[in-house]
Amino acid sequence: MSYDNPIYITYSLRAASVIADADLLDVAGPIGKLGRVVAIATVVTTGVTVAASTVVVGTDASNALYASLAIPISAADAVANSPTLSNTDANPIAANSRVVIGSGGGATAGAVNLDVTIAWY
Repeated sequence: MSYDNPIYITYSLRAASVIADADLLDVAGPIGKLGRVVAIATVVTTGVTVAASTVVVGTDASNALYASLAIPISAADAVANSPTLSNTDANPIAANSRVVIGSGGGATAGAVNLDVTIAWY
């Protein structure tokens, strides 16, 4: 495995609901490449109310296997960009596998502009 020249791809969603526990986007990397989540960032577009929510990156079996980002109760324009990254050399995104970007739910209202960057190597 070589980290020398990874391919960085940012997957973006605009006004993604973070109310329900739901899959927001399914992605796959370039054929034969392992992956590592390197960044998650959100900007709140509709206030997150009553309870915090979470953005998760994982699989259907384990929705936060690779990364998660807490989105606290917040007003529009608030930024969250300090994810918990769980993918290491021992836990990379497998080559040729499906990755699920989703919402952990919890809030009674809320939407975010969401960017998840994965380095494929």
